[in-house]
This record gives sequence, structure tokens and C-alpha cells, in this order.
Amino acid sequence: METRLIISGSGGQGILFLGKIIAHAAMKEGKEVTWFPSYGAEMRGGKANCTVVISDELIGSPIVKNAEYLIVLNEIAYNAFIDKVIPQGMLFYDSSIIKAEKIRNDITIIPVEASKEAANMGNPKLANMVILGTFIKFSKLINIDKVLETLEEIISSKRKEMIEINKKLILRGYSLFEN
Repeated sequence: METRLIISGSGGQGILFLGKIIAHAAMKEGKEVTWFPSYGAEMRGGKANCTVVISDELIGSPIVKNAEYLIVLNEIAYNAFIDKVIPQGMLFYDSSIIKAEKIRNDITIIPVEASKEAANMGNPKLANMVILGTFIKFSKLINIDKVLETLEEIISSKRKEMIEINKKLILRGYSLFEN
């Protein structure tokens, strides 16, 4: 079983970090994984995306043309990648900032007010963690406990104060759709 993800937004939104967390958590679960980052030359605000492939077997290529899952954090990414989701796939997008004028009826669409929730919790730049929590809940692709463990391992010692903040935001995103 091979699962492909595309994660996209702007530089500074934590797009690559989000993909890295998913990839590391899947590795902790014994899966084969590729993580393939791509970003513009700009320091902040340019295009940023990455692909993650998770499989039970060796992965032939990290290139993803079409994906089962798409996570987007800005309007440009939404419009650029919505057609890359396979039928019956899932789209997660930040409905706080994306108008989502282009809609598809053959995929599951999960609007997440990620930026709003992150701002309400005092961390407006961490919408990526809120949407990650929602992705974990709906995709059932990775275990939330493995994701929380992964944060402990990949956040550098210089930024250890960010571990608990990130965990809280992931858990907030995970709990948004209860009921």
C-alpha cells in the first residue's frame, strides 16, 4: 500500500516542517518513506511545497504527480494543486484565508480554520500544526502519539520551548471536528 501527499503554501508557513513531521512519524511506525521538498528562491513568502510518500514496501520514486491527500495553506497552492488529488482523495485547506472557489465533488474536502485557531491560541504563525492535527484525525495515516514523539526528536535543542506549543496546536486541530 502506497500513499502520496502534497503539502503546499508559502515560505514561512512551515510547509516543509509539516511534511517532515509526517514522514518521521511514519518512519517511527516502520513504514518506508520519502520526503521531497521544493521551494522558491525567496526567504519568506515564495512558493513552498513538499511531497511525502508512505509505503509498506520500498518506494520507487519520490515524485508525486497525483496524490491521495493534499494539504494547502494559501490560495495559490489551493488553485495550483486541487486538480492533483485523485478521485476519492482528501483535501485539507486553511479556510481562514482560502476562499476555495474551485470545488470538486469527487473528493472529500475538509476546511480547517487553521490560521484562526492558531491565532486564538496565541500562535498565529503555527496554522500548520492545527491543520496537521486535523489531517491526522481524518486520514488515519499516522498515529498522533508517534507525531507527538516526533516533535521531541526533530525540534532542535535551541527551540525546545516550541515542543509544547506545537503539541497543543496539533491536539487542537485533532479535536476541532469532534461530535
